[in-house]
Amino acid sequence: MLKKLLISGFFFYSLLAIGDQRDTEVFKINENQILLAEEIINKLETSHLVKKDYISLKIEAFEEFLKRLDPNKTVFTSKEIKEFVTKNTSSKNIENDLEVAFEVFNKYVKRYEMRYEEQIDFLNILDSENLNSGRKLNRDLSESERLTSLEELKSLWIDLSTNDVIQLMLSGNSLDEAIEKTKKRMANQLNYFEQTRNEDVFNIFVNSIASMYGPHTTYMSPKNSEDFDINMSLSLEGIGALLSSDGLYTTISSLIPGGPADKGALLKPEDKIIGVGQDDMGEIVDVVGWRIDDVVDLIRGPKGSKVRLEIIPSTSISDNDTKEVEIIRNVVKLEDQAAEKKIISLERDEKSYKVGVIELPAFYFDFDAFQKRDYEYKSASKDVKRLLKELKEENVDGLVVDLRNNGGGSLYEANRLAQLFIGRGTIVQVKSSNGNIQGLGERWGYQYFDKPLVVLVNKFSASASEILAGAIQDYDRGLVVGTSTFGKGTVQKVDLLSSGQIKFTESKFYRVSGSSTQNLGVQPDINLPSLFELDDIGESSLKRALAHDTIPKTNHKNFKRVSGFIESLRQRSNNRVENSVLFDSVEARKQWQRDNEISLLDLNLELRLKQKNKIESFLLSNENALRDSLNLPTFSTYEEFVEREEDPEVLDLDSEVLGEAANILIDLIEIKEKPLMAQLKRTG
Repeated sequence: MLKKLLISGFFFYSLLAIGDQRDTEVFKINENQILLAEEIINKLETSHLVKKDYISLKIEAFEEFLKRLDPNKTVFTSKEIKEFVTKNTSSKNIENDLEVAFEVFNKYVKRYEMRYEEQIDFLNILDSENLNSGRKLNRDLSESERLTSLEELKSLWIDLSTNDVIQLMLSGNSLDEAIEKTKKRMANQLNYFEQTRNEDVFNIFVNSIASMYGPHTTYMSPKNSEDFDINMSLSLEGIGALLSSDGLYTTISSLIPGGPADKGALLKPEDKIIGVGQDDMGEIVDVVGWRIDDVVDLIRGPKGSKVRLEIIPSTSISDNDTKEVEIIRNVVKLEDQAAEKKIISLERDEKSYKVGVIELPAFYFDFDAFQKRDYEYKSASKDVKRLLKELKEENVDGLVVDLRNNGGGSLYEANRLAQLFIGRGTIVQVKSSNGNIQGLGERWGYQYFDKPLVVLVNKFSASASEILAGAIQDYDRGLVVGTSTFGKGTVQKVDLLSSGQIKFTESKFYRVSGSSTQNLGVQPDINLPSLFELDDIGESSLKRALAHDTIPKTNHKNFKRVSGFIESLRQRSNNRVENSVLFDSVEARKQWQRDNEISLLDLNLELRLKQKNKIESFLLSNENALRDSLNLPTFSTYEEFVEREEDPEVLDLDSEVLGEAANILIDLIEIKEKPLMAQLKRTG
């Protein structure tokens, strides 16, 4: 039962658009694949939380298959797409649907081969004159209209190659170097396509069907099932990161708590990996357009060895703003994820306060040790209870529980942790695929920690983090501050198939208030600044994410600790945020990016250089203005700024946000003390 309750905060599995091959192979379905497809569809129709018949979604699923093959609309014309859909619509069963899909893929192979040859021919004659055109290219081709003719496609292929060369030149390459790197990138994609098998085509098709049920429903072939944990988490002698891909870039989805990347603080969620190098001298291999499993193979390596990653930071305004980071590979151990405590000392009106802080990176639980009756088993709730005991002995005035970037873990642990602050009572409601609703919590228990409480969250707080934060908020036991959370309110189950595995959503979480955490997440009582544009991140940004809904609320205690003070607390916090030079600098950067958003790329090197200089000039002036206000040394050039050594803590937004959470806690303590002080004065 406990294993079934293990939940994950971030999980992405992406099938990728792939390259081409010279010796065209004809891909064909086989009888086993037909039977397996029927098995997968039957499992989804009968067991998934969302009840959908394949017939009702087959056209949309086939259109998704076409999008996965040609996400940027650079291979097929609009007329061809209509013809493919019409042929799929007229097919009678899953066998016919598979035949149409494989037929489309074989046409895709030939067209992609044509594209490769056209682009290579162009690169062979490209010179500086080709980089001074007045043409423009949509930055996001997936949002553009599909082209109507082959001639228009050929023109687009030339524009794409031109842009690739310009992009590389803006990153410091000469024209010849940029051309050769572009050719090499294309050759790599071609090489990986030559390894494509019938199984890969089948996987793309059945996962297009699976995606109709939601972003966390996936078929994994035997090979993918075997490699899944290693490939997606890099937990075995890797860097400790969850990766995803959009077919072009491999992106950091989240960092594994306690892993090398997390400890080094060099990578952040939403960073894009564009190159991988080994040790100190190994060549940086360009991995743009690579399959995710091949990128993982490059990143993974022996414990103690070094990997160098070239990345586009998540906070970059331009894709030209790249940097190289070095990480020493290691094994992620359970003890590396352990909760930690510290104390923040604050002065207010000549009065000293001690704010306890517990950083909880994951809801970890050593199930194997627990099963073996090892009473020293590691668990988040055990560790937090021990830390709370120590903080009480140090007589802290209140507590901040820091759940930022906590992607989830054990539901059992989320329940145990909530009990420490709430005592007995339902913590979360779970609705299964058969419609049954079960409340999870403790019938007996007591509050282990009763002092004022703030829960700090961000957009990467998910699943179990949302359950704990939601319970604290619904019980009115403490304040939730930060940003809205990720919004993953579903539980997935993995079932074995005759070949491979299927992961599907089997149940959904609801707060005691009856509101689902799905999509909406937990909304903070007090919002704090973030480096990210939140609309682009989270469950609601995923295609076909399940909707937010509600069920009847369940009886629960009302502690009446904070709800009556929220407006006053919010005003105090807003005043501090508005007067914070660091928060102001972050907001200025985000606003500048909104005001200067680029939708069309000039295929003109001179114009792109001006654009690059404009971005760098803003970033330098914004940074120098911040540093000057804090009496820190400024930079004379953008290069000096990029190559700076580690910044002081006063420039760390994470530390600033934690400090503001501590200040909000003190505000709460002071506001609640005022009526008591007034009463004491009257009676005195």
